[in-house]
Amino acid sequence: MTGSGCQRPDCPGTYEDVGAGELYCDTCGLAPVVAPGGQLSSPPTGVTRGRGGASSGQSSQSSGSSGRSSSQSGRSSGSARSSSSRRSVSGRLSRSLANAEGSEATAARSVSVRSRQSAEASSGRGKLGAGLVTMPGMPRPDPRTAVLERPEVPERKRFCSRSDCGAPVGRSRGDRPGRTEGFCTKCGHPYSFVPKLHPGDVVRGQYEVAGCLAHGGLGWIYLAIDRAVADRWVVLKGLLDTGDEDALAAAVAERRFLAEIEHSNIVRIYNFVEHLDQRTGSLDGYIVMEYVGGKSLKEIANERRRPDGRRDPVPVEQACAYGIEALEALAHLHSRNLLYCDFKVDNAIQQQDQLKLIDMGAVRRMDDHDSPIYGTVGYQAPEVAEVGPSVASDLYTVARTLAVLTFDFQGYTNVFADRLPDPENIEVFTRYESFYRLLVRATDPDPARRFASAGEMADQLTGVLREIVALQTGTPRPALSALFGPEPRVVDTRLFADRTGDVSELGARVRPRRAGGPATPAPSGSVPAATGLSAALIPLDGRAAALTSVSYTHL
Repeated sequence: MTGSGCQRPDCPGTYEDVGAGELYCDTCGLAPVVAPGGQLSSPPTGVTRGRGGASSGQSSQSSGSSGRSSSQSGRSSGSARSSSSRRSVSGRLSRSLANAEGSEATAARSVSVRSRQSAEASSGRGKLGAGLVTMPGMPRPDPRTAVLERPEVPERKRFCSRSDCGAPVGRSRGDRPGRTEGFCTKCGHPYSFVPKLHPGDVVRGQYEVAGCLAHGGLGWIYLAIDRAVADRWVVLKGLLDTGDEDALAAAVAERRFLAEIEHSNIVRIYNFVEHLDQRTGSLDGYIVMEYVGGKSLKEIANERRRPDGRRDPVPVEQACAYGIEALEALAHLHSRNLLYCDFKVDNAIQQQDQLKLIDMGAVRRMDDHDSPIYGTVGYQAPEVAEVGPSVASDLYTVARTLAVLTFDFQGYTNVFADRLPDPENIEVFTRYESFYRLLVRATDPDPARRFASAGEMADQLTGVLREIVALQTGTPRPALSALFGPEPRVVDTRLFADRTGDVSELGARVRPRRAGGPATPAPSGSVPAATGLSAALIPLDGRAAALTSVSYTHL
């Protein structure tokens, strides 16, 4: 399509290949969009023909995963904007180009734009580990290898999706396997664990489905290619049961809250679309999200095994690095009056040198007291069931996640659901007491005694990490104080100036008149006693200088 005319009316430009198959108009700067007839202006991807086949979307994987293009080869030097990186956003207007002709009219019709890379997005690169820990590399996998061959929900994870029921459903009886579709025997609510989308399906004439990635608490998660925006990889998240009002409300809330949030540690929401299910005739909703390639903290923890097969805990310094980034993401949500509510090892993915929160289905506003509350036993704070979630309960989930990662936390969903085990029996607690004290404070039964904010907890966790690294390496890793610092300028080159007369104004004061005698001036260089002050005469080059020190015992 390179060299063809721009689809936008009144635009004389042509599409330019800026590298990795990304096309943008050389005049208005916009990408191709879906034509009115439902046909695509970009060639078929072929990704649904099999994993082994080549796909033009593979080279643009980094664009779909990070929300911005990292491949800029083949760019025309004549383009005035070719030196800036691109970011494609589908479904909403991100930022219009300031110097594009007819930008206001174009923005009203277009769903895809390119913009300059934000400073916030670039600042997140290379910071995992807070500059104190070298984190293990996480190569970017081929997205097609993550597609499930047989998307099924294990029977042990099949429960009624109705919020006030939750009874086991679809279980086998004797030699008869459990049903993947049917009705709950307890409340009669319908359930379905069958994927609604299949490889080759095209949602809204734009998103070509490659297959199922995983199954979550609110439904199936699909991998797809955005054929209207440079064949980038995206994720479609659907509902487990479209007839469940609570699940529907959670999906709508996710779209409303997160469509405007941009943070390097939070998955981006691109769009919200509807698709007609040809089998049932229902109109299903799907959230279009950024594809984050990498491994979840759960996968990273489960892959660490000892020779005897037992799980080898994640190194405490590595877990602290994950916690610091997670707290930064939560701090950003809290600043927008949002609560995450369900942080755990399943909901965070390490993508190269970043940690991203990927599941936002439980996010809610701080002043929302009516929406259903989603959480996970073993991670959720005990007071949430009675008073609801809060900033303190969010911090509680981070501390519980750190505990799950750093030692073999048996019984954290039952026996130790609301407390930590005896520190004498946990090696990481006896070796690093400060780490244990941080977890104790963050999981205090009284929310008022926990950390006041995610930023405060992140600062404390960074200090714990510095101490851990210092103990491991034998090299101190201090940080500059935020309260005290060096003198910003040199006041003088000498400690004391030459004495030309009285040392101070105090030395010239007249002593009180004694009874029966005249008043006498105080001798030069003396300092009268005063409450809270102590005076001393110290010889310096044969001279006397008066120094005063203030007592702070009253502070």
